[in-house]
Amino acid sequence: MKATKTKIASLKILIILAAFALVGTISGCASNLTGYYSKLRVKMDSGDYESAAKFVDKSQGKYGSKNILMYYLDSGIVNHFAKDYETSSKRFELAKGKIREYRQKSVSAGVTSMFVNDNITPYSGKDFERVYISVFEALDYALSGREDDAVVEARQLDSLFKNFAVDSDYKNFYRDDGFIRYFAGLIYENAGYLNDAYISYSKALKAYKNGISAACVPKDLIDDAYTSALLLGMPDKAGEIKKDFPQTKKRTIPEKYGECVLFNYNGFVPEKTETVLEFALGDMWAYVDAGNVDSKDMADFDKAKSIGISALAKDYIKVAFPRYKDFDNKVVSFRVKSESREEKGVLAQDLGKIAKACLKDETAKIYAKTLARAAIKYVIGKSVSKSLGRQNGDAVERLSQGLFNAYAAATSSVDRRAWNTLPDTIIMSRFCLPEGARTLKVDFLDAKGKVVESQDIEVNIKAEKKNFAFIRSSVARWKK
Repeated sequence: MKATKTKIASLKILIILAAFALVGTISGCASNLTGYYSKLRVKMDSGDYESAAKFVDKSQGKYGSKNILMYYLDSGIVNHFAKDYETSSKRFELAKGKIREYRQKSVSAGVTSMFVNDNITPYSGKDFERVYISVFEALDYALSGREDDAVVEARQLDSLFKNFAVDSDYKNFYRDDGFIRYFAGLIYENAGYLNDAYISYSKALKAYKNGISAACVPKDLIDDAYTSALLLGMPDKAGEIKKDFPQTKKRTIPEKYGECVLFNYNGFVPEKTETVLEFALGDMWAYVDAGNVDSKDMADFDKAKSIGISALAKDYIKVAFPRYKDFDNKVVSFRVKSESREEKGVLAQDLGKIAKACLKDETAKIYAKTLARAAIKYVIGKSVSKSLGRQNGDAVERLSQGLFNAYAAATSSVDRRAWNTLPDTIIMSRFCLPEGARTLKVDFLDAKGKVVESQDIEVNIKAEKKNFAFIRSSVARWKK
């Protein structure tokens, strides 16, 4: 009777282990939105942003409850591209609320993730992603004529950097951003807050110099800092800027002219993927010939093979680490023509490099957590399997170990979540135009200066104001 009860108990444990393996497989796939994002990128690159925005909204269920922040971010930026600024700003406000909610619960969620993977916890975003929420929301307001609301977002940007520093005991890697300070200065100046603009421009000069992206200090920014110092009656500060940048000069806008500030959102930020390492030792190996597997099915084949090997191996460990995969975008710059004028864009921000730099900075922590998680799964699996083996024999031990290994294989996946609809780079051009409606022709250029795509953009210039406008380049494909 006792032996029968022991076998029943063992059977229950094996059923639970099998369920864990199944749940692990599901949890490892739940955040895999690769196919969805491929379709979304095609829609965005077609230039039909209204259709892309509807596609995102109809696909909300694909994100799942753990990835709702990603939905708000994607919906916010795509509606921004579609020029539905009201919907865009509402989505971004919802994104901010989710970030606050998730980060308050991050400690308990982090403990749970040690037994599965980070995908079971809600995605709370990266610091640089949080910053760019306010950038796009500020532009939503500026493009809607709500200058004071845009200033509120600019002030939030400064608060965010202060909070990042305090939260990390001043050890945070993403501690400042030249483009963000530059952008905030433009928002402040346009609304008439010249002192705030000068402070932002000054911080931008330092941040570009010490920044983590490859962008050089834009000449227009240098002239902004110099001009604002002079207008505020600070010749000493202006002199310091002149000393560091001898070519700077005071900016002037002709009467009945306004300034056009044109942003080019270029390409897509690199996609997060993974590198997998597997170690298996045992009496039996699963061998599958991959020669006849189509490349489009290789990802599913590799996952199935991994689980198969793990289930038949006596000792098995699998670890996965994140990395970024670039898009090969032909566009590196642009030139804009209006009437007799022609201006060239300059690189203001490289978000792709920022994303990679932030991931590199987290590498040690990610490796430590990944290896610790693998060790926990391995130790628990060996302990339980040996215990079951002593009670029920080698066959049960091997079966339980196989189920534990299958669970470990299925749950050893990287958190690939990110704000995937961000641009790879932001290129800017600033120039003065007479007030009134204007049609600008934008030629997107490759590394050799050859035109690879052209678009027209309509702008309505208001005199003595900064008139923000944007355009998105769409010549992108996967890098092989």
